[in-house]
Amino acid sequence: MGTLADNREREAAIEKWMLAVADDGGVRRLDDLHLDKIDVAWKERSHWIDSGLEAFRLGRILRDRNELPFTVALSFSLTSDHRPCSVDFQSRGELEEKLNWSPPSLYLFRRGEEPRNKMAPGGSVQDLNPSMFSIQGVDVICYYMEFLQQGAEECCRSVFIEG
Repeated sequence: MGTLADNREREAAIEKWMLAVADDGGVRRLDDLHLDKIDVAWKERSHWIDSGLEAFRLGRILRDRNELPFTVALSFSLTSDHRPCSVDFQSRGELEEKLNWSPPSLYLFRRGEEPRNKMAPGGSVQDLNPSMFSIQGVDVICYYMEFLQQGAEECCRSVFIEG
């Protein structure tokens, strides 16, 4: 997934962001880190899922190394649609076709305050099998979430991977 120098630069970018949002209120503001801000090579849409998973893996390592009390989350924004939307993909390839224009992002959430736990009325969550992303482990959850933004007619849709 890149050279050792690339990996060090990616780690440095993620760690700098994590420490900043943990310190300056960015967790509360939901300050995120888009993949293309970690590595310009990750701007390419065809790499979003694999690079997102790599960023998530690095984020969990760095969170633990820095002893930060947060959940690391990777969010994929999907194309909007009229309700009800529901899960309309069964594989990584089908998910890739549903990604919207925005590169995936990393988030830090206070434990217990992850999006699925703070769902607004009218929103819905559906669990996804982490094996879709070749993720194993009891401490990682994946889910699809949809909700209406105030004044919008189309639902916002996202896939979250958290651990």
